[in-house]
Amino acid sequence: MPGVLVVGAGAVGGYVAAHLARAGETVAVLEDWAPNRDAIRAQGMAVEEPDGDFVVPMRVVARAAEAAPDLVILCTKLADAGQAVAATERDHRGPYLVTLNALADLDIAQQLGAGRVMGCIATGLFAHLVAPGRVRRHRRRHDGGAATFRIGETAGPATPRVHDMVRLLGQVDRAEAVDDLPGARWTKLVFNCMTSPLCALHRTTLRSLFEEARLRAEMTTVALEVVSVAAAAGIALDPVCDIAGETWTAAARGVGAARATLDAGLRRYGAKVDAGATSGMAQDLARGRRTEVAFVNGAVVAEARRLSLAAPGNAALVDALEAISPSVAGGS
Repeated sequence: MPGVLVVGAGAVGGYVAAHLARAGETVAVLEDWAPNRDAIRAQGMAVEEPDGDFVVPMRVVARAAEAAPDLVILCTKLADAGQAVAATERDHRGPYLVTLNALADLDIAQQLGAGRVMGCIATGLFAHLVAPGRVRRHRRRHDGGAATFRIGETAGPATPRVHDMVRLLGQVDRAEAVDDLPGARWTKLVFNCMTSPLCALHRTTLRSLFEEARLRAEMTTVALEVVSVAAAAGIALDPVCDIAGETWTAAARGVGAARATLDAGLRRYGAKVDAGATSGMAQDLARGRRTEVAFVNGAVVAEARRLSLAAPGNAALVDALEAISPSVAGGS
């Protein structure tokens, strides 16, 4: 594979870059957070995971021109994506693989053209940047479960270049091509909206959201709003938490049997979640950083408004987390 530049070397970007470098790929990272950048430059990228810990040397660049990449893998925070793309565009006219949450890949494709942008949905990675230059993952690689990376075109079915990306990221963990990226993206959005902000707001673990009845009910309310908006937009959902998309849609319409099936399925799914796993928003809040709630749940609120619908549960989460965000309140 030609040269790869990973923009953003946090939990996802750092983990991907480390495994690609370890597999022999030509990889560089561009990282704006100085402590992380300096640690990677000084000691390499350290990965701690059930399959075995390792440290791999990593080239760190200040701008894309230094790496002259054939492919940019975008792994920044959502709030930083626009600035990162603008900066990278000064030196790069090739393809992007966008691994961000919410609907970022679809939005960037509108900006740069679908021919330059592929989307990658990372699910079940459960990786944390526990210290500058050090990523910890709870889940074992290639464990036989659902694919960690789902890759597709932002419009239309999978192409040969998508399958090239599947082979590339298959060196990191299980990867698969998808023919309906918008559907897969909205499927991931259901999970992100219902878990990540609630972990942050209640300062709890992912497993607790599924196991505690009160939290599970709150999580379900938020999720079904997202499902209703997706249905109104004509999106067909894939399974979420091992529960069929059709079951989620029926539950959103108020079908009692579907709601009971959904609740039982969520409890089963929660039992498989690592006891120590938390969400990216919870990690951001703990570090005194602004969360991505305005770009994740906020995207649902905006789409609901466009469709003349309401998403009060998602809107409330945006308001609640923005109110306690250190950067909004004047912190770092």
